[in-house]
Amino acid sequence: MYKIYQVEYGDTIDKIAQKTNTTSDNIKNINGINNDSDLIVGSLIVVPNEETRNFDIYRVKKGDSIYSIAQMYNVNPETLLLLNGLNKDDYIYPNQELYVPLKGTIVYVTKEGDTIDSIINNLGVDLNTFNKENGRVFVMEDQLVIHKEREK
Repeated sequence: MYKIYQVEYGDTIDKIAQKTNTTSDNIKNINGINNDSDLIVGSLIVVPNEETRNFDIYRVKKGDSIYSIAQMYNVNPETLLLLNGLNKDDYIYPNQELYVPLKGTIVYVTKEGDTIDSIINNLGVDLNTFNKENGRVFVMEDQLVIHKEREK
């Protein structure tokens, strides 16, 4: 879902967003940076991995809240916050772009004490399916794992 990007000479947040097919707001939110002066050549930042198509972008409308958006997409509000690099006290604002799971995508964020068995039980999948959908998973707290339900 995310990949590491090494900042190059001449990069700006907008240029990196364009190179990685995401938005400047996403890069800022994920990495906790505010402007181009926060970028240091050679440093590593996290960018969305657009090769995985389990998520869509939702543009926040006036009156939206994390809770109302989470309800629309049938996802836990805490998961939505983690997915977008937000804290529960952060404000969202109109036209802000947030990642939301596509229909049929089950998202789970690991917790302390989780094991592969407990994760696959939470997702309701077998080990082979889990491995195909998530690749290598190191069971650490706050790691995002997914399961794509089959169309019925």
